[in-house]
Amino acid sequence: MEGRASRPQAAILVVAADESARRALFEPLERRYARDYLLIDAEGPADGVAAIDELRAAGGALALVLADDASAVGDHASVFAAARRAFPDVRRGFVIEWGSWADRRTADAVLQLMSHLQIDYYVVRPTHSPDESFHRAVTDFLREWEASVGKRHRAFTIIGDGTQPRTHDLRRLLDRSGVPADQLGPDSPDALALLAEAGVDYAGVPLVRTPAGHVLVDPDDAELARSHGLTTELPTGVRDLIVVGAGPAGLAAAVYAASEGLDTLVLETDSIGGQAGSSSLIRNYLGFSRGVSGSELAQRAYQQAWVFGARFGHTRRVTGMRVDDGFELQVAPDEVVHARAVVLASGVSYRRLAAPGLQRFVGASVFYGATSVEARAQAGRDVLVVGGGNSAGQAALHLARYAGSVTIVVRGEGLAASMSRYLIDQLEAMGVRIVTGARVVDASAASADRLERVVLERTESSERLEVPADAVFITIGARPHTEWLPPAVLRDRWGSVITGPEVLAEGGRRAWQGESGTEPAPLETSVPGCFAVGDVRRGSVKRVASAVGEGSVVISSVHRHLGALVGG
Repeated sequence: MEGRASRPQAAILVVAADESARRALFEPLERRYARDYLLIDAEGPADGVAAIDELRAAGGALALVLADDASAVGDHASVFAAARRAFPDVRRGFVIEWGSWADRRTADAVLQLMSHLQIDYYVVRPTHSPDESFHRAVTDFLREWEASVGKRHRAFTIIGDGTQPRTHDLRRLLDRSGVPADQLGPDSPDALALLAEAGVDYAGVPLVRTPAGHVLVDPDDAELARSHGLTTELPTGVRDLIVVGAGPAGLAAAVYAASEGLDTLVLETDSIGGQAGSSSLIRNYLGFSRGVSGSELAQRAYQQAWVFGARFGHTRRVTGMRVDDGFELQVAPDEVVHARAVVLASGVSYRRLAAPGLQRFVGASVFYGATSVEARAQAGRDVLVVGGGNSAGQAALHLARYAGSVTIVVRGEGLAASMSRYLIDQLEAMGVRIVTGARVVDASAASADRLERVVLERTESSERLEVPADAVFITIGARPHTEWLPPAVLRDRWGSVITGPEVLAEGGRRAWQGESGTEPAPLETSVPGCFAVGDVRRGSVKRVASAVGEGSVVISSVHRHLGALVGG
């Protein structure tokens, strides 16, 4: 086993018993990465586990493991399992020979290792120099590791009490916008030094220090957005299209509309990405074989829409809509914007849990959804996830990287009706406990700001039991954001927008506001020129790919509507 660095750095570990195979991996890594990473090679899994233990004992960091042998070592299922146990954020690549995916045994090994979450993906051993496909795989792994541990340059610093919900909100908003930020307690030496330098005193509310050295005192969402270059101002004049909401459906609509020449404005109340933006890893989205985090997917889509010319009004909440010769949207606090067509893509929010004991911990140890910001803070803790859908499964898997224990609580008899099979298999492989037929009804606290236990009630017997819980992540139900729409936009009793042929089937001819003899387009609401896509629409499939599909295809109907206006 050899080390190849002169100063403490995150390590890349290469494990292979055959010396020539090991050299084929180590040497190209050494040429590219020796200045920035500690490179370690190990002669087989046992030597690899010893290197991991030594690195951990020395207080080091492990970024990547590349190994061609996944056999068990002691009480570890493999060197990959040992690496993850010691370093939860490590990336792990199973090394195979070029073309060996055609071998059934190799293919089965890769599939089994991935389904049991022992590896992140496979890596093909370099066949020539330079082998850029190999280096691309390595670079992708290292980028993911860098993002997961927050090693990117952190130009923003949040100074605040971690038990205050607003401190958490500020960090979440920055993280979801792709802006990593440090968080410091107000009494920490680093925080005191920064405040002294800026000449600002901490007065019980969170502060944000910007890259320019300015200190924002308890900034609202709009001020925070402007501090890292996002636009909150609204343009004047009449737009071709306004998209309300910047989740997957709204971003897809913006990309296709702007790329086809429509003057497009997107209004978003919260962070880019909607509910999908909080997903730690989306494994079944087309084209991302290794998976992609919801925030990265959202940021890519946002940049794509932006470079096509779509404008964005960040942190702007739509409060009303008036329909006349076009659409007038009221935007808080007291502005209006105008458009010839509107796409509703405002999504849904997780339903609030009716458990009185949890309410005072919301934003501190009780969270709706789960992002990497909250997950990393759960190291060694007992965590509860409430919900049985894919969002709950993804949250539980991500939390299991860090938490001492993770338990999913679901009211139904199982997960199969609402969660993808691959997620269920991975939850079992990770040892996540599943409690079925139960709901959260109350909680108890260890102190004024620390949750300790949650009370569950069996849905059939009403029997109550307490389970340890330092944090609770809630991903249940959904409420569409449609309370601001006028009565002319037909909705069901839950608030979901009715579209297409169902407008006539549900509300009859009187519900359709279009001309006699016409019918609404497939994604059109009861108001001509107003369309609904994604989770806000009744009958939508609650999947990212489906939302993106609806957001893209709706633009053809928008074009027809705008063409009719010109023709008329």
